[in-house]
Formats: sequence, structure tokens, C-alpha cells
Amino acid sequence: LKLLNDASFRGHPVVRHPVMHFPNDENFGRNRHGGRGKGSAQSSSSLSAFMLGDLVYVVPILKSGVVKTRVYLPEGGWIHLWSGEQVAGPHNIGKTIEVMAPIGEPPVFVRDCQLMHKFVETLKKKHVIVDSRRRRSSVKSSSMFSSFRRKKK
Repeated sequence: LKLLNDASFRGHPVVRHPVMHFPNDENFGRNRHGGRGKGSAQSSSSLSAFMLGDLVYVVPILKSGVVKTRVYLPEGGWIHLWSGEQVAGPHNIGKTIEVMAPIGEPPVFVRDCQLMHKFVETLKKKHVIVDSRRRRSSVKSSSMFSSFRRKKK
């Protein structure tokens, strides 16, 4: 609701370019191109990255077949959404890390703050966040897709 409130009363977009929150970060102010490696996306993730409000940082994967990518994280502490792992501490002044990015799990990071810790804990309880072996807690597909199965004639 805070995002919608900010959009309505302050004119702030819900989806924002990171420069809105990190105006002094040169990684967002310049059109930098990094090297490309086999199986990884463009090194400079800042070209396509965006924020959802001021707490969620998303780096879309724009190349097919990518399963691992280098991601630039702006200053501050960040938690990787899919693993729940802290990937940058509060004293981070901006760094590049390598993360797994399989289909359905693009690089998404949340601010390392009390509100987002509660959010991450809720996702763990609901089995959205994967365990250390990178396996999702599954729901039986038979009940999930039973109405879509073809009936035998």
C-alpha cells in the first residue's frame, strides 16, 4: 500500500530506475558495458535493473539460456530473495556478485531491514524460498493441475 500511496500522493512511480534511490552511484548514471561470458548475462546489470519502491531490487535476465549472472548491488545491505541469504552487508558501498538465475528465479534482492526480514521469514514459512540444496518445497502437481487434464474418451 505504501507504494501505491507514494504513487498517488507524491507522484513516485512504483517501478523506478535505481538512480532515483542511488543518485551518486556511477554504475547507474553511465552506460557501462561489461564483458559477456558463456552462460552468463551482461556483466553490467545496472542497464536493465529496476527497483520496486525503495526495498526491492530486480535484475531481469534478458538473454535466453542464462543460469548464472553477475549482478551489481548498490550500497547497503541486500538479501537474495530466493535463498534468503544476505549477499551484501550494511557497510556495502556497491559491489558485483555472481548469483544463480534459473528460469523462474531472476535475481531479486530485498533491503536488509527489519520489515524485509519479516517478509523473507514469511516466504520461508510458505515454502517460496528454496532450501540450501536449491530445491523448492513442492505442492503436489496432481491437485494443482487436475482440472486441466484431458479426459479420456
